[in-house]
Amino acid sequence: MKKTILAVTLALSFASADQLIKLNIKGMMCPACVSNVKTSLNSTNGVKDTTVFLKNGTAEVKADNSVKPEALCAAVKTAGYECKVAK
Repeated sequence: MKKTILAVTLALSFASADQLIKLNIKGMMCPACVSNVKTSLNSTNGVKDTTVFLKNGTAEVKADNSVKPEALCAAVKTAGYECKVAK
């Protein structure tokens, strides 16, 4: 019984693991732009937290492993900014 509970717990912890996706964003000029980008990213399913840096033109997104970086860039582009996945 203990082995079964441990196996289920481990499976759930791996299934719910998060990833950190870094994005390069162009076109942000002010704090309102940061807010727009953050709102767009946070509205993407699976996103847990977002930090947007105006000075660097970057964003860091904590998301479920099911979230694809391309989907995040699509959300940023819909908001009116350029986006590329950082390498």
